Amino acid sequence: MQRIGIAGHRALDPEAREFVASACSTLIAGARRTGEVTAVSALAEGADTMFAEAALSAGATLEIVRPYEGFEREFDDVRARGRYDALRAAARRETRLPFTARSTRAYEAAMRRVTDGCDLLVAAWDGTPPRGTGGTADTIRYAESIGRRVVHLDVVEHRVLLREPAA
Repeated sequence: MQRIGIAGHRALDPEAREFVASACSTLIAGARRTGEVTAVSALAEGADTMFAEAALSAGATLEIVRPYEGFEREFDDVRARGRYDALRAAARRETRLPFTARSTRAYEAAMRRVTDGCDLLVAAWDGTPPRGTGGTADTIRYAESIGRRVVHLDVVEHRVLLREPAA
């Protein structure tokens, strides 16, 4: 069984959203052809949610990580909240982290849990350096430091790149 995690930007322009959704579908469908797949996501709006939807559509199992109690309040848009609730209900397992409020530490812990729990990390990323801890670039840096392969979905150039861990 292959475990694939996601880290990615929340705000994506329409073209980037289309690229990420298509790339996630292609990657997961390809992995499913070789066996069972478990998708691991923190379900943030944007890339995380699109990845989770693609995984379920391809017949993969979904496991989610909830960064803090009340995370669902992040989804103030009715449609986004409905997507979140549906994905949460479809998940085979939910890991609830012990944080009680939104914080950088909660997001960092969630992304580390996603990364630690996967064999491959998909990263929908614009290539910019980290602006702190817990974000996409920081998660990629962490993934590479522990030897994870990273599939970089370049949301600027709309390319798929494989980042192999350093030997």
